[in-house]
Amino acid sequence: MTVHPVLRRGMTALYGLAVREGLRPRVTSVVRSRSTQARLYRRYRAGLSRWPAAPPGQSLHEYGLAFDMVAGDLRWLGSVWESWGGRWGGRFGDDVHFELQGG
Repeated sequence: MTVHPVLRRGMTALYGLAVREGLRPRVTSVVRSRSTQARLYRRYRAGLSRWPAAPPGQSLHEYGLAFDMVAGDLRWLGSVWESWGGRWGGRFGDDVHFELQGG
């Protein structure tokens, strides 16, 4: 699976904006295999991860429709992402998560 072209454009633009604003962004995850998603989900369920993870087969990362990014002001970046039509994970407890709306 590869990154959806619309997500790639949005991710690149948001990352660039964060750099220009001095927020020191770092993309930590984009496309994941089902086995990687399963591992992350098991860790989350066991209380070993601070970030939530969807069950395998239910994560938009597996379909190239989501990315995770850490940065200085995720709330602001989330509002920018939403203004561009995306869905920000901060609305459901996953501040580092950005996805295509309706993905």
